[in-house]
Amino acid sequence: MTSFDHIVFRSSRLIAFFTVCASLFISNVAFSQYQFNLLDKKKQTSFSFQFQRNLIIIPVQINGKGPFNFILDSGVSILLITDPSLKDSIGVPLGKKINIKGLGEGEDITAFVAPGLDIRIDRVESTNIAGAIISKDILQLSNYVGMPISGIIGYDFFNSFVVKINYVGSTITVYDASKFKAPRGNTKLIPLLIENQRAYVFADTKLNDTLTIRTKLIVDTGAGHPVSLEPGSDPRIKIPDSSLNAHLGVGLSGPIEGHIGRIKKLSLENIELKNVIVSFPEYNDVAAKVDYKRNGNIGNDLLKRFTVTFDYPHARMFLKPNLLFNEPFEHDMSGMELISHGTDYHRYIISTVQPGSPADLSGLKKDDEIIYINFKPVSEMSISEIDNLLRSKDKRILLLQIRRKNTTDYVVLTLKRRV
Repeated sequence: MTSFDHIVFRSSRLIAFFTVCASLFISNVAFSQYQFNLLDKKKQTSFSFQFQRNLIIIPVQINGKGPFNFILDSGVSILLITDPSLKDSIGVPLGKKINIKGLGEGEDITAFVAPGLDIRIDRVESTNIAGAIISKDILQLSNYVGMPISGIIGYDFFNSFVVKINYVGSTITVYDASKFKAPRGNTKLIPLLIENQRAYVFADTKLNDTLTIRTKLIVDTGAGHPVSLEPGSDPRIKIPDSSLNAHLGVGLSGPIEGHIGRIKKLSLENIELKNVIVSFPEYNDVAAKVDYKRNGNIGNDLLKRFTVTFDYPHARMFLKPNLLFNEPFEHDMSGMELISHGTDYHRYIISTVQPGSPADLSGLKKDDEIIYINFKPVSEMSISEIDNLLRSKDKRILLLQIRRKNTTDYVVLTLKRRV
């Protein structure tokens, strides 16, 4: 079976890698590059986005319907519809059947080409493009993000313009690349390598006190973590002794395991970020299934410390440090993972409790529902707010009210910095 295309999605707790394997030649034809255009001959337009769990959520209209919430992911090469029910809402006939082979162990997943899509994002549009619809919502992105999510969009949008992401202001500005003027002031130009419909940077990565290596990293706005490094990509990349065993996420074909640790420093040109949290996925789960050379990626937990301007047409990006630049990198200090449920996605259920973690020692269990934190109802909190609270401060004490089956109870949770 020949691989024609790749779809990549990663987030802080949910990682999925897709290889679209075509048993039919039409798969190679359908997923061409498509151009987006500014309407009304404008030079630029701006629109707001939501930032949940370190993921950028933008409103997308398809065939005049919507808007639907899509993750803006610079690491994905085609438009991917992850909610199968959307096909009825947008009234598009399904095209050729394709197989998606994912990370982890398991069977391939069935998807279908979705031809003839007209896409509009604010004052930006593209017509008659093709995407892919997964036949089963295996990623459950809505439950993870805490709001309805219909799909992922990436490369074609970035490749059509200069795209500025203001993480602090939650706004995206799109510029006509032919008329764009490079920003001045406290802004650093970073060269990009555009290869296989992905943008890469080269970073000097100080792994420990004595070893610094040059790494090739995907710039991935679909990743919620700061940095991921793949040990199998370079024998010098080793898992730190002080790392934490971790369930990094779920691929289409099963779980992805690995470790979480820290590196001393990562440098992009003369911008230095110190004591950075890094994910180290198991080789067999990620690196062994990637057929292009790279050492890992950088995600939104690093990028959000800048106003980032992507200029794919000129193979460069600009980084301007913002108010978040000096914030320390922190990982979850509870040892539990949450997913959202309910019609408004504001019921929070514990999906995993790591053995020996603060959550485990406090008596919390899988399937417990958190209903109050420090006497505040979680129905008034987003899942991102809860995430931030659970990694806020070493030794912080939280009082949780939980529901377990038909009873409620109180649990005292003491956070602990574990990495």
